[in-house]
Amino acid sequence: MKSKILNEVFAEFCESQTHFDSLLSEVNEAQKSRVATLLGAFLRRPLTLAKHFGIQLEATPAEFWSLGFIRLKKHPGIHAVLGEMWEKWKDIPRDGGEQDFPPELVQEWQRDWGPEGAARLCKLLSQDPLTTIRFHRRAFTENGELLPDLQTWLQGTALPKSRPGKWINTAHVFRGFATVQRNEFYHQGYFEIQDEGSQVLSAFTLFPQEVAPLLAAAPVTGKPEQTLPAFGFRSHSKHREALRVVDACAGAGGKTLALSDMMDGRGRVFAYDVYEKKIRALKIRLDRARENNVQAVLIPEGEAGFLDRFEATADVVLVDSPCSGLGVLRRNPDIKWNRKPLELHKRTGDRAMPELQSEILGGYSKLVKPGGRVVYGVCTFSRSETTETVERFLKAHSEFELESMGFVGPYDTDGFFMASMKKR
Repeated sequence: MKSKILNEVFAEFCESQTHFDSLLSEVNEAQKSRVATLLGAFLRRPLTLAKHFGIQLEATPAEFWSLGFIRLKKHPGIHAVLGEMWEKWKDIPRDGGEQDFPPELVQEWQRDWGPEGAARLCKLLSQDPLTTIRFHRRAFTENGELLPDLQTWLQGTALPKSRPGKWINTAHVFRGFATVQRNEFYHQGYFEIQDEGSQVLSAFTLFPQEVAPLLAAAPVTGKPEQTLPAFGFRSHSKHREALRVVDACAGAGGKTLALSDMMDGRGRVFAYDVYEKKIRALKIRLDRARENNVQAVLIPEGEAGFLDRFEATADVVLVDSPCSGLGVLRRNPDIKWNRKPLELHKRTGDRAMPELQSEILGGYSKLVKPGGRVVYGVCTFSRSETTETVERFLKAHSEFELESMGFVGPYDTDGFFMASMKKR
């Protein structure tokens, strides 16, 4: 029975408690896309799907979300839902509601953004994610038009329906899952996979005044009443001086690559991270994108004084801090399964995430020279990790003043918060 594979992958997810995408490597290539789509849908909206098929998982959502992985793995109701999904996958609900999230998480959103805001967040974050790419500057003609070969590729039958980005003109958005890495344009560095909200954060890092009108005072949960033209950075970057930019928590380098591209290859980007694996991945991506103004730096663990030698040397420092990841729940639904709601804002042990974020922001702000700025960004929208973190930083560092801050997404993008603070 082919539907058995869904139950097997879910069981493995319960055992390993890792991102379900990493579990698909052993799945037959012909079935991988379908398994990823259906299992992802179940992880995003389990109780909505169960109700759709007339299956009761537990008496209440609270009881369901209190189950441990041992019981979830063997739950007959879950196996029944996954079987129905495999057979009737074209006729399943495309969004869910509050029942599809741990009650404590919903209550936090209600405190932060009100009952209506929380309900809209639940509906949005239970939907399937979009696939978004960022076109490199080499993908455009001198007139700003996409190269003809790339236009032809986008219009081909091998890809789902797509549209240009709404917030930034380097973005292109595909409806649902799209396999975009198996073609010559990707391998030649004409584009990278990067959510549009992440691209907006990259542009905001370099052009905060120009990008600020795109931001909102609260998470964006519906179509804005007034939309602005997609931000075009090229008209600005040509007239900017060469900058010294630090990407403090670079990871695998999506924003590092975007920063380098938006700087037109001029100036210098220093990409820092404490994980060697991520630095190696970044270097591979830099080679593919043909970016030569980036230096990827592995920060030695436990070397507290490593950054002291670079104090007051940077024009811009981006602190894309570790966070609870609530803004990317569509893309990473396992977050709400793997960690209890009250632990979402904590790292290892009992240390609160806002405490860690304040420490990282304060530490890297020392690299900013007078007249420069530090940009704080997170892919979440809890007040304790966003506006309150900024308020704490400004109170502790009177040498900085707020330029602008706000949210983008999770409507039409992942959810991001960003703030720019200038050093006097």
